[in-house]
Amino acid sequence: MSFTMKIAGMALAIAFFVSQSSFAGPATDTDSDGVPDVIDNCSTIANAGTAGCDSDLDGYGNACDGDYDQNLTTNSNDFLNVFLPDFPTGTMSTNAAGNPNGTDNDCNGVVNGNDFLNVFLPLFPGTPGPSGLSCAGTAPCL
Repeated sequence: MSFTMKIAGMALAIAFFVSQSSFAGPATDTDSDGVPDVIDNCSTIANAGTAGCDSDLDGYGNACDGDYDQNLTTNSNDFLNVFLPDFPTGTMSTNAAGNPNGTDNDCNGVVNGNDFLNVFLPLFPGTPGPSGLSCAGTAPCL
């Protein structure tokens, strides 16, 4: 096969790939926060920018993660053993891995009633997420 034929074949393959990939359409963004679902750490609640923090590094953004003890369930243990001790101080304590535990659900730097009423309570009882990150549920999920 001549060099010219090889180049022509490669050009044809590239043209085919580009034309096929153009039909894929825009990436899905369920919560309309500007972050495509496949890389969104909280794909059903808008949490782009600093509101997309994941303090405990488990792959679930704080906005949809009330599971502070990392057992994949938001339950009374999370409230009694982790959130309640942080509430009077207004700051997040750290988990066993040394990362902040995520009780600042709205990522504004303060653990307060907004975190409890607007984020934790709607997630209770349940599971964290959903997250588009393949490492979600394991820490560190970077």
